[in-house]
Amino acid sequence: MVDKDLLSGRVVYELKNYIINLIVLSMKKILLAIVMMACYLSQINAQVHFGLKAGLNFDNFKMKNAKNDPPTLKNSSGWQAGALLQFKIPVVGLGVQPELLYTVSKTKIDSNANSIHYFEVPVNLQWGLNLVLLRPYLQGGPYFGYALKSDGTWFEDKINKFDWGIALGAGVEIWKLQLSGRYQWGLQNVSDVSDFDLKNRRFNLALGFLF
Repeated sequence: MVDKDLLSGRVVYELKNYIINLIVLSMKKILLAIVMMACYLSQINAQVHFGLKAGLNFDNFKMKNAKNDPPTLKNSSGWQAGALLQFKIPVVGLGVQPELLYTVSKTKIDSNANSIHYFEVPVNLQWGLNLVLLRPYLQGGPYFGYALKSDGTWFEDKINKFDWGIALGAGVEIWKLQLSGRYQWGLQNVSDVSDFDLKNRRFNLALGFLF
């Protein structure tokens, strides 16, 4: 006789593995697309810059579907740092800027500090005005994240590893400095608790240097 609980657990385990493999494959395809795009843009005389950036995250997690006695969330601030590649087509003002970032998102749940450390890949489509030593621009695009670790009494062992969403923002480049701000809407439930839906929301303010 088949143990129904054992069978149900096996189905959930296989489904989770399938979803994880699907997301990993998607991230590999995105990285491959970035490499192919870089090769294409280099053939049409696009300007290519490597850069480093760092900034602050003003986190505002959104909670839904919490049942009896939901915890209290309080906004907090984290940080991010990493590298970027920028491909610009000067004539039309278009650009693409993929980034590889280490991002720390923080919040307080019932007065307890919690944080998630992500490896994050935003891909920003930019449009700007190429002025003398000045380039204001708008940007937007998807981001994908993978949780490397989590800290705090609530987040520990209670989060989904993968996160993804969209971001919109603006910035300005002055000489080789890039000041940017963007708001990220997480579309993935990062909570691994069945009756608790938690999504990343954050405003990021960052300063970069282009080589």
